[in-house]
Amino acid sequence: MMLVIGSQFINLSPASSTTTLNVYAAVSLTNALNAIKTQYQNANPTVNVVYTFGASGTLLSQIQAGAPADIFISAATDQIDVLQNASPSKLVAGSRKNVVRNRLVLIAPTTPPVSAGSAALTSFNGLTNANITGIAIGDYTGTPPLVPAGNYTKQVLTSRGIFTTLSPKLYLASNVRNVLTAVENKTLLVGGVNKTIDAGAVYKTDAAISNKVRVVQTALTTESDPIVYPLGILTRTTVLTTAQSFSNYLTGTTAQNIFKNNYGFLAP
Repeated sequence: MMLVIGSQFINLSPASSTTTLNVYAAVSLTNALNAIKTQYQNANPTVNVVYTFGASGTLLSQIQAGAPADIFISAATDQIDVLQNASPSKLVAGSRKNVVRNRLVLIAPTTPPVSAGSAALTSFNGLTNANITGIAIGDYTGTPPLVPAGNYTKQVLTSRGIFTTLSPKLYLASNVRNVLTAVENKTLLVGGVNKTIDAGAVYKTDAAISNKVRVVQTALTTESDPIVYPLGILTRTTVLTTAQSFSNYLTGTTAQNIFKNNYGFLAP
């Protein structure tokens, strides 16, 4: 009888509730944030972190259209600025902060066959050579730009005085990971036509996850706006305490070590 009564009390105990946290984040953070999610959820078993990855400009548009984001992490300040400067502001006051930094690199494919242009490429300036016919970069169009990596690339090329010359060779991809894939595969589908890709520009952290490309040159920090990843908590969130917890975790020791030591990001 005692055992039966005890089991009834156990069965009537409420199940621990789970809180879902929706994080919209720049696609270049995919690998690092997935690793961090594992650590965070181990320490916070009642929280389910759900990511939506994409180009920062695309994510901004989705958020503006009402997507259920609790946190937004962009790969540039422009997209976060739009939300912060809205009237009323779409960000929780005091929630904005930079999570990590990055660098922009020029990459070329390494898996055979490698074109003569790709094999001989040693710098951004070398992209002007006639044997380089196709360069993949992020879609820098739009206000703010759709793909921050593409806009940083445009700034670097402009700083070097070669953007206008290279424009006919530039093929735009919908996010920075698609640029990486285009260089790995040496082709990019543009308007239904496959374009040959000899090189591309991605973040240093993107190049580091691929064994099919080499880093040709790293852009100088003075050649573009600072490459930072700002985070903001959306005022629409219904799980503010959880959002603040995760935001604090991302700038804490455990997450920062994963960002820096495992994936090559730089401290904010």
